Amino acid sequence: MLKILTEPPVWKAVLGFDFDDTLVMKDGPSQVDERFFECLKWVRSTYGAAWGIATGRSLYQLIEGLNEAGFPFLPDFVIVREREIFFPGQFGRWVPDENWNKKCEKDHNRLFRKCKRVLAKIRDHVEGNTNARWVSVEGDAAGIVSSTEEEMDGILRIIESLTLHSDLTFERNSIYLRFSHRAYRKGTCLQEAANRWGLECDKILAIGDNYNDLSMLQPEICEACGCPSNAIREVRDYVTERGGKVAANPGSLGVMEVMKHYFDQ
Repeated sequence: MLKILTEPPVWKAVLGFDFDDTLVMKDGPSQVDERFFECLKWVRSTYGAAWGIATGRSLYQLIEGLNEAGFPFLPDFVIVREREIFFPGQFGRWVPDENWNKKCEKDHNRLFRKCKRVLAKIRDHVEGNTNARWVSVEGDAAGIVSSTEEEMDGILRIIESLTLHSDLTFERNSIYLRFSHRAYRKGTCLQEAANRWGLECDKILAIGDNYNDLSMLQPEICEACGCPSNAIREVRDYVTERGGKVAANPGSLGVMEVMKHYFDQ
């Protein structure tokens, strides 16, 4: 069982990291570099920085990933499925942010009922004109897995040509896409977690590598942002434009580089 680190008396900052291809490399070693954990522990204890993971994975998939990657301790919070917030509890249990998660589920159900027709139109296109798969499972009513990134680019051109409900958006990571409510994204979740400790955007550092991380790299969410060297071009360009830190290293070493850029060590 992964241990929970002792909390400082007062949290003074919040760190939000993506998981896949930001901390754990898809095409690299499954283990995260030990130097990253030492750096993270130092920043956490010295600066009172709560750290969390924001991922498209489900809670179960994330826990599995933490174990596979050799994490020696738990995050102070996690954002899963890009919209639900959990905190570590006793005996290895995860405690949901009940108000946020229940409202999130309710608002998604209501939105997908309103958008039933346009989502059906998108599904018909995906199933009739592409090699992609339409995904509809419990907790994720509408998603797409394409066969290639180029195919996903083409599907997105069709989606963006349609008139969508103002609250309907999507989160993309490579060949994966999930439709969701605009009010519940990595960025708004990171903001909500920080609000729990009375912290605003000037105390938040966010680090990610793909399209679905852009919502938490926005200036209204975090004052400080960064990405590892393996981030997609759109993320590297955005971080550069914002004056953030684009690391020279990939994965967890890149995240460590960004932390050292913002925190004296």
